[in-house]
Amino acid sequence: MAALLASIPIVSVLSMMMMFHEGQTAVEISAFARDIVWLLIPSLLMFIVMPWLIDSRSWDFYPALAAGLACTVTGYFVMVQAMEKFGLSA
Repeated sequence: MAALLASIPIVSVLSMMMMFHEGQTAVEISAFARDIVWLLIPSLLMFIVMPWLIDSRSWDFYPALAAGLACTVTGYFVMVQAMEKFGLSA
């Protein structure tokens, strides 16, 4: 149940609501939502790498968390570069 609650995109929904109330157009909010979809891909790296290091490699929690976060940051950098190269916004 905790994983289900954690997966709800509360920050994204609140951000889009704030954007709307601040006068952003539906097209701008749509572009924001599309960027979120592209940037979800690198954010998943932490949720793949960290459990794998703990379960398969017997790493302690904090080193595994740090490695997962490092992979995510690297993934964000690579994804933003790819989005710029292919003309996607970010």
